[in-house]
Amino acid sequence: MRKLSSVCGAAALACALVAGAASAAQEPPSAADILFERPQLQALKPGDGVDYSYSFRSADPNLFGPSFDDRIGLRVEPGAAPDKKKVAVEMFSAERRRAAGPFEDMSGNPLLSLMLEENLQRLAAVFQANPRYIKTAIRLALRDAAATPDSAGDSWRVEVAPFKNDPHKARMHGLDTLTYTFRVSAAAPGEITEIDIAARDAKGDVLFEETTRYAGKH
Repeated sequence: MRKLSSVCGAAALACALVAGAASAAQEPPSAADILFERPQLQALKPGDGVDYSYSFRSADPNLFGPSFDDRIGLRVEPGAAPDKKKVAVEMFSAERRRAAGPFEDMSGNPLLSLMLEENLQRLAAVFQANPRYIKTAIRLALRDAAATPDSAGDSWRVEVAPFKNDPHKARMHGLDTLTYTFRVSAAAPGEITEIDIAARDAKGDVLFEETTRYAGKH
């Protein structure tokens, strides 16, 4: 079973995504601010756990792998400073278990880096593509993206389609339609409430979709 890359690799993905984006809050806020720069773990105390459901759907198991449902668990532990946390990760269960974390001295939720890294590795394996090429496409899509209000209160939505105009989209088996949708809410523990990565055909049928949703705190 393929393993996630090291903590440094996942952290590097987050760093690459925010590179070049303004850190100051904007109106509307930037994708970088909403997704990467807020102290998303500040409401969690040592010993708290946050659970997420994960669903993977594939129209072509031979190409993308079989569909499945699973879970991801995070556990918060004390960090080196009062505003930092150590985050232990349980990435999937049983035979699907991935090596991930722990993440040291975090203020943001590592779930985002984990799921982008999982998606990046899957796409790179399917297309035998350079992961850096895929990572750059996502970074550029997020660089100028703005968040939009998702509902009443401090809830936001960020949506990007990194491969829509990709020069190699004819070889992407329809995944040039991939859309990355992120939902966050200051009221939710860990703030990230949903990450949806989906590609659909002209009829709206799913070619490839992975969805991670907030499932509760314990």
